[in-house]
Amino acid sequence: MNRIYALATSVLPNPTPEPPPGVDGIETLLNYLAWGVIILGLAGFLSSAGYLAFAAFTGREIQGFKGLAISILVCILASAAGTILLVFV
Repeated sequence: MNRIYALATSVLPNPTPEPPPGVDGIETLLNYLAWGVIILGLAGFLSSAGYLAFAAFTGREIQGFKGLAISILVCILASAAGTILLVFV
């Protein structure tokens, strides 16, 4: 069995994957979009943290926690989007 595997791997070519022509612009756009989403998520996190600090005095802390949870989720999904897409492509 090992001989067959060694023979097959020595005979079969090992092609390297190349992106199709014209994809560079789309990749750049997606990279900029990902950075924008992460920056907006970070801004949402900071504003929610500030809101949480002030809401602690009025008893509306749950609103701040919702904002923090949503912004953390957005940042996680934006940073993991490439890995998630590689599963399906």
